[in-house]
Amino acid sequence: MLSALFATLLLLTPAPDAYHERAAKEFQAQAGLSGKSAAELDYGQIVEAQFRALPLGVFELRFPHADLEKRSAELLKCAAALLDAQQLLLDWTRDLGQDQKPVREDLKLLRKWIGGLKEGQLARLAPEDKLPLAAGVAESQARLADAFGKGALLGTTRAQAERVRLIVTPSRKRFVEFVSFAGWLDETNRGLFWVTGLWQWTSCFVRSDCVIALEYSAAGGTPEGYELGSLMNEQSPTTMEQQLVQLSLNALLERFLGQRVPQALIQGLSMNLVIEQFGIVNTRVDGDTRARQTQDREVFVRGGNSEGGELGKNFADSRWRELYGADHFLKILKQTQKEGADLVKLPAQKTLSFALRDDKGAAPKSFLAPFYCPEKPPEVPAGYAGDFDEFQRSYKSAFLHYLQTAAGGPGKKSSEGFARWVSQLAAEGGDKDLLSITQAVYGVPLSDAQASKDSLEGRFLQWLPKAREK
Repeated sequence: MLSALFATLLLLTPAPDAYHERAAKEFQAQAGLSGKSAAELDYGQIVEAQFRALPLGVFELRFPHADLEKRSAELLKCAAALLDAQQLLLDWTRDLGQDQKPVREDLKLLRKWIGGLKEGQLARLAPEDKLPLAAGVAESQARLADAFGKGALLGTTRAQAERVRLIVTPSRKRFVEFVSFAGWLDETNRGLFWVTGLWQWTSCFVRSDCVIALEYSAAGGTPEGYELGSLMNEQSPTTMEQQLVQLSLNALLERFLGQRVPQALIQGLSMNLVIEQFGIVNTRVDGDTRARQTQDREVFVRGGNSEGGELGKNFADSRWRELYGADHFLKILKQTQKEGADLVKLPAQKTLSFALRDDKGAAPKSFLAPFYCPEKPPEVPAGYAGDFDEFQRSYKSAFLHYLQTAAGGPGKKSSEGFARWVSQLAAEGGDKDLLSITQAVYGVPLSDAQASKDSLEGRFLQWLPKAREK
C-alpha cells in the first residue's frame, strides 16, 4: 500500500526542471510568437522587439516594453546608477594625466537628460516609439560609446570599441521566462540554462548579453512558483542599484581585463566602486551565497572560471557583512587577524594568520597568508568554506583599497600607481600578465611564498593593523 502511494506521489511530483518549458512557452506567448519553431526565430530580432534600448555610455541597457507602464521608475534609477558608475571609473584613472574633459562633458549632458526624464513619458511609449531625446544627447552618446568602448574609462585605447549590452528584467517572472526561452531557442546550450537553480539566479549571460534581475527569488519559494520575488531594496534603499552596478561592471571589466586577471580581482574592483558610489556594498554577487553551485572558488591568482548564473539573497548575514563594507572590511579583517595571531606560536606568523570559523560559527582555525601566491593556493576544509569565501570577499576589497590609497606612498602617488596598474591591465595586446604588470608598476611581486615585506601582499598585511577605519 505504501509502495503504491509512494509511486503515485512520484508521478504527481513535477520533474526538477519541468518549469523551464512552461516558462519558455509563457515568454513565447507574451511575445506573440506562439506556434513558431526555434528554427523560425532569431534571438537578436526578439531582443530588439521585446526590450526598449537605452544607450548609456559603454552600456546599452535593455528593458522590457511590457514593464515600462508599471516599473519605469526602476529603469530610471538603473540608468542614473550606470552613468554615475562610469563617472567614478573616470575618476580612478584621472591621475594618468589624459584629457578627460570632452568625455566628462558628454557624460554630464547624458546624466542631465536621464535626470529630466519622467516615469510617465516612458510609460506612455509604444514599442515603435523613439525615446524623447534632448538636444545634443544622441551625438554625446555616440561619442561616449566610441571613447569608452575603446578604453577611455580605464585610461587605455584599443582598435575596436567594446559595447556591453545589459538585459534588465524588473521581475522574477520576466527573468526566468526570458532565460528559459533563450534555452529553448538554443538547443545546443540548453543545459546551461535549464537547470534546477535558475529560479533563484539573479544574473547570467545569454550569448554575449548580461541578463540581470532586479528582484530576488521569494523566501521559501519553489521552482514551480518562480514568478514570486522580493524587492532588493527592502534591506537598504539602494541595494537594487548596487547589485546592478556590480554585475554590470563585472561584465565590463571582464571585456577589458579578463584575459589577464581572474574573476576574483574583477569582482573586487567592482565591489570597491560600488562602495565609493553608494557608501556600502550590500550585494549578493560573491562571497558565501550558500546555495550557489554554479561557480568554482577562485582567489586572486588561480581558480576556476565561472559558469552558469549567480544566485541571489543569502538570508543570514554573517559577521563579515555587519558594516556592509563601508570601511572596506577593515574592522572585521583586523579582528580576525588579531584572533589569528593568538592561534599561532611563531612570531613571524602573527600578521599572516586569520582566524576563520566553521559553519556553526565555532572552532576558530588559523589560515595563513599568502593568499595571492600562485605557487601556494590555500587549502580550505569543507566546513570552513563559507567563512573563507566571505573572508576572501573582504580581503580583496581591503587589498585593492590599500593599493589605491597607500601602496604607492603618500599623497597622489598611490592613486597614480593604481591608475597605471589598472590601465596596463586593460591595455590591448602584449604578453604581459597580472604578475609581470604588478612587478613593473610597484617594483615588488604581488606576493611570495612567505607573504614577506618584499611583496605587495606582505606589505598589506603589515599595513592592515594600523589602517584607519572610516
